[in-house]
Amino acid sequence: MNFYDVVKAIATPIIRIFYKIEVLGAENVPMDEPLIFASNHKNNLDPFLIGAFMPRNVCYMAKKELFKNKLVGYILNKLNVFPVDRNKTGASTIKVALKILKSKQALGIFPEGSRIKGSELGKAKAGTAMLSIKGKARVCPVSIIGNYKLFSKITLYIDKPVSFDEYYGEKLTSKDYEDISQKILDIINMNMKNLA
Repeated sequence: MNFYDVVKAIATPIIRIFYKIEVLGAENVPMDEPLIFASNHKNNLDPFLIGAFMPRNVCYMAKKELFKNKLVGYILNKLNVFPVDRNKTGASTIKVALKILKSKQALGIFPEGSRIKGSELGKAKAGTAMLSIKGKARVCPVSIIGNYKLFSKITLYIDKPVSFDEYYGEKLTSKDYEDISQKILDIINMNMKNLA
């Protein structure tokens, strides 16, 4: 059992003490291909929930400042988290994300790019579609439904994976990628409203 699995085994029951977690659609997750979990992002706990309750181990990107502390950086690395400069998401970040997908791992991403408070979702950034298309990976839309009040219910709904293979090899603009990413966000939003 690796470090990630140990932490997951410890974290899952602890989270369940504070929240009633319901996971729907786990059967929709392909286990042996590159995959992107794309979810809405309202709370700092979102990546922990995805990491703990998805049927596959998930790699996440996090702001590089978190890695300045050597111990924290070591732990984050062991948890499949890699640093990103939020002010300039450069080629190196994309390269690492694509390397993860190339090795048939699962990548977690927030299509909105950052936390969006309130009941409505934000607009999709280009990243989800770009990584899906360049990494030839399907996207599982994940809707996180709940308000994170202690002891309340939080539902994670995993929809069937979406493929953008019709765009493989196409020359696309940033706007194209944003529009394609928005399709994933629309699915997440629809499922949130249907299950609320």
